[in-house]
Amino acid sequence: MTNEQIQHTISRQGPYKAPGPDSISNCFIIKCADMLVPHLGPIYWATFTLKTYPEHWKCSMTVVLRKSVKPDYTVPGAHRLIALINMMAKLISACMAEDLVHLSEIHKTLLDNHFGCRPGRTMTDSLHYISKLVKDAWRKGEVVSTLFLDIKSAFPSVVLDWLVHNMRQRGVPAEYTNWIRQKVSGRKTTLKFNRYESEPITLPKGLDQGCPLSSIVFQFYNADLVDIWDPSNGKEVITFMDDMLMLAQESL
Repeated sequence: MTNEQIQHTISRQGPYKAPGPDSISNCFIIKCADMLVPHLGPIYWATFTLKTYPEHWKCSMTVVLRKSVKPDYTVPGAHRLIALINMMAKLISACMAEDLVHLSEIHKTLLDNHFGCRPGRTMTDSLHYISKLVKDAWRKGEVVSTLFLDIKSAFPSVVLDWLVHNMRQRGVPAEYTNWIRQKVSGRKTTLKFNRYESEPITLPKGLDQGCPLSSIVFQFYNADLVDIWDPSNGKEVITFMDDMLMLAQESL
């Protein structure tokens, strides 16, 4: 990554996002970017050349938020966990995410109907794609059957070894997968809920829900679910992160 890339990443940060355990705000980073970037560059490059990832960057603060309109908030499933990570870790993760997105678009390592965190593949784009597919089938006198699937606890359930395997299978360079292994291994988080704060908890698997890198990395993790379908036989699968829609066209 270059200093220009780091500068660009900083400029895209929302100034009033909640900070992580280091209490460094986005507003501070944005205002002081010109002074910080020349120092951040060598530090970030060192994580690759020295093949290490600072332990304090692996610490996060997980905020437990209530999901809206749930009948019983005493069950864990009625809450959503959002990880607030340290600013230094967030910036380098955002740069890495940009690189992986760029590589996936150049080398076509992910399928076109794998939506989310990629240019031209937003949620709106996926809805347009589904609508056209269904209407085209109707015009030919066919019906479309659909099956909606959702991967439960998607990010927290990611197994690191399988993630690295799937990324290498799709041509992601070992320098990236080795770095991701260093980043994900040995993470710790502190739960915060209703003024309660837990002791640090070691996370044996999974990805941070609030990390900029998690979305594109998860697309490599579940990409095989998209590859198993054959559009030439009237079957299609569309994914948006952990949500999946399977469609099958057939004549009446």
